[in-house]
Amino acid sequence: MTKPAAKKPRPDTINRLSAGVYPAMAMLAGMQLDLFTPLGDGAKTAEELATALDLPAARLQPLLYALVTAELLTVDGERFANTAETDHFLVRDRTSYIGGQHEAFSDLWAATLQTAQSIRTGAPQAKHDFNAMSADELRAFVRGLDAGAGAAARRLLRSYDFTRFRRLLDAGGGSGGLAMALCRALPDVHGTIADLSSVAAISREFVSEAQMDERIDVIDADLVAAPPAGRYDAAVLRALLQVLGPDAASAVVANVGRTVEPGGEIFIIGRVLDDSRLSPLDTVASNVMFLNIYDEGQAYTEGEHREWLAAAGFTDVERQELAGGYSIMRGVKT
Repeated sequence: MTKPAAKKPRPDTINRLSAGVYPAMAMLAGMQLDLFTPLGDGAKTAEELATALDLPAARLQPLLYALVTAELLTVDGERFANTAETDHFLVRDRTSYIGGQHEAFSDLWAATLQTAQSIRTGAPQAKHDFNAMSADELRAFVRGLDAGAGAAARRLLRSYDFTRFRRLLDAGGGSGGLAMALCRALPDVHGTIADLSSVAAISREFVSEAQMDERIDVIDADLVAAPPAGRYDAAVLRALLQVLGPDAASAVVANVGRTVEPGGEIFIIGRVLDDSRLSPLDTVASNVMFLNIYDEGQAYTEGEHREWLAAAGFTDVERQELAGGYSIMRGVKT
């Protein structure tokens, strides 16, 4: 008896993934054009929005409808409006604004297009060498990360009691956005940003522009090679370990740990994998991007973080999972 022919598979997953690129590109274009900000004042037609942005309406209209299907805008008749989420996060001058991340998105997404070649050659094809970047390149990249730094600070303040701390280290702080947000919210805290000399020069610009020189110090430090100067009762490492190889990441945790006073705390914020390495999905996917920009950088597992923290003298280690595959790993210095 002849068996029935097996049902032929359909390219549903392939089609879904290929089409899924375009909503993200539409969002990026909207952020680059800053089109969500004029809509913060209320709904507008394509023509009204084009006039506000000094753009050709005929070219803008297809993007607006794409942003509706991407669930970033709504449309009623011919009038477009922000969704509640878009209005909260993508309208400039809102305290929750993260639209400046478009510079980082542009950089990282373009780099990810080179994944196959990065694997073939065994070397990142869009390497981020912070010591070799031009000042303009480095400034643009650091500025793109600034909005995420502020959001991370707000999350820390919601989740933990930072009023206990007086001396805060923002290790690998980049723009200083995290240290500045924490110091604004905590008048008794004095912050220190420690980063490579090439990055620290830009950190000083940002701190000076914010007129926070008296509240925040910026020091040159190679955190892999040695502990930064000073003693602190809280240290935050945001998006730092994932740019390093495992030995360097372990060294950074140890060196930062040496500057934390007994009873002080460390907070590692970044992409953390479950020990299965299969979740969170966003973090698993981000490792593909990391192949293109770092020699060894990657997202590490919860177990690896716990080992590094224990070796550096931290106990009571806990993990708080956040949206987008991010986590906070917290420990207390014995």
